Amino acid sequence: MSDDAPFYSPNRPSPAPRQPKPGERLFDFVRASDRVPMSCELRFHGESYGWEVQFFERGEFFGGRGVFPTKRLAIQFAEEERKAFERKL
Repeated sequence: MSDDAPFYSPNRPSPAPRQPKPGERLFDFVRASDRVPMSCELRFHGESYGWEVQFFERGEFFGGRGVFPTKRLAIQFAEEERKAFERKL
């Protein structure tokens, strides 16, 4: 940064708000219990955290799970969860 004010200065302008990165769309499906459209995305958070699986219901965040060390394990988990969602109760 070319700003000469120290980071703790009360007059220093605040940084721009963080912009979320879009996830990698894995698949779309319909939940069997109520016919709601669902989707699944993968997100990579760096080597120290790994991959996260996120499920969305009608485009809104529904739930997720992270800390998968490899993309393959995250995809495997997502596919198993999709199978469970697609089973009729």
